[in-house]
Amino acid sequence: MKILVAFDGTASAIKGLRYALSNFPTAEFMVLYVERVSYVDGAYGVSPIPIDTHVDKEVLKSAEQICAEQHVLPIMKAELGSPSDLIVKIAEDSISDLLILGAHNKGTIERLLLGSVSEAVARRAHCSVLIVR
Repeated sequence: MKILVAFDGTASAIKGLRYALSNFPTAEFMVLYVERVSYVDGAYGVSPIPIDTHVDKEVLKSAEQICAEQHVLPIMKAELGSPSDLIVKIAEDSISDLLILGAHNKGTIERLLLGSVSEAVARRAHCSVLIVR
């Protein structure tokens, strides 16, 4: 079984990763961190900041430490872009059987203005989605 765990370093993401590791001990794991795109003004218009200079490496280190506690060596992946779009795309490209992510408890106004990554992923993913609270 291939499991993609979306991870952003928040308490809900940590809970989701721990849930995945403890409930699917024999699975093949990929941990995905998506940094929202930041743009800078370039000579020829707006261009994205290169991923190596922008991805929060501490987030990836914390996911690696959690996996190491369970003696799991996952594939670690970091991307720059729209979290919901990239989570869905990478789950499909990697032929994941299950996608696991934590639920952020946004208020009604914040959810209306920003949307919910977990809701967007659940609607569009090709595979089963487990949202951990």
